[in-house]
Amino acid sequence: MDETKSTFYYWRGVFMISKYKLLKGESGQSMVLFALIFVILCAGVAFAVDLGRVSLERDQLQTAADAAALAGAQDLPSAAVAKSTALKLAQQNGVLSSEITSSAPYNGDSNEIKVVCTRTVDYTFATVLGLHSTTISASSVAEKTGINTGPFNYALFSGSSSDILAIYGSNQYISGSVHANYKFNMNGSSQNIMGSVEAVSGITMYGSSITVSGTCQAASVTTSGSSINIGSKVFSAASVLDMPDFSDILQAEAEAAGQSYIGNKTFNSSKVSVDSPIYVKGNLTVNGSDFTGKGVILVSGNITFNGSNLMYSSNDSVCFYSESGNITINGSNIQLEGLVYAPNGTIMMNGSNQTIDGRVIGKVINFNGCSITITSGEDDLDCLPKMTVKLVE
Repeated sequence: MDETKSTFYYWRGVFMISKYKLLKGESGQSMVLFALIFVILCAGVAFAVDLGRVSLERDQLQTAADAAALAGAQDLPSAAVAKSTALKLAQQNGVLSSEITSSAPYNGDSNEIKVVCTRTVDYTFATVLGLHSTTISASSVAEKTGINTGPFNYALFSGSSSDILAIYGSNQYISGSVHANYKFNMNGSSQNIMGSVEAVSGITMYGSSITVSGTCQAASVTTSGSSINIGSKVFSAASVLDMPDFSDILQAEAEAAGQSYIGNKTFNSSKVSVDSPIYVKGNLTVNGSDFTGKGVILVSGNITFNGSNLMYSSNDSVCFYSESGNITINGSNIQLEGLVYAPNGTIMMNGSNQTIDGRVIGKVINFNGCSITITSGEDDLDCLPKMTVKLVE
């Protein structure tokens, strides 16, 4: 073998040995890098799974705390009974007796109860990182208050902070006071309010033969026309009033009495007793039915009254309560005894010669017709539960 070939084979050998050593080193580095990435991925999975479980358990505890506080508040001011009821409701929602504490009276108020649910959650995957468990908690405060206050003190009430409560047309008559959380407008002739009118922003009255027997109170009061008679004026904004939600209590009572319906419901020329609450999960349509008793019909969706020459009871008081929908009254010569209540929707009165012996309380009120009469009385509120409970914290 000549010298040139020997040199070639020598350097080729050196190159192959160097390449082998290089590849061997890179392989070792890759194994280390792979192990590091694997640990990071495991840690990520551990946190994702365990933190998701912790979040789910916390949500379940909050639901249990809310339900327990609301249930317990119904038994106030008896602190012992309220605490016992709260414990039972929490246990029904999967909370152990050792995981719940309740305080009643709360903050010195005999009509408030606080429920705290605490739980230790063991980690499943995060233990590889040295994390074994965490403690979570959820708290809720519920209050028991009288329901026959606030908006139920008025014959006509609008709870919207941006929609005007307006009465147009002729021969509209309201016996009782009126409140608007925004503005109140009255325009037309022969309009009579036998009570006071309150508005947060302003009151405007245009027309003829308009009478308000009591006080008009708002940041501004403007009148224009003939024969406008107002008892007195107070130039200060009226208070903003909230509309209570007592649907949970009514739904529970209706279900306990076997008066709960799933889906849309229609009453056609029938006699309906409302001595205990009725709950409809859907929409309700009423065509010529007669309602007796003193109670509440709770509807999750819309309520629609249709027809003419309809008489809805003459001696009793029924509250038609739309939890999240609208209430529409269509037709003429309609007489309704009781309340219509739509705290989250619009009440529309379409027609003439409509009479409500009770109260009209909604987020938005629309009058589309003439000769509408609303007459409030002391017995109107007999259909409502005397007390209600709500979450305050």
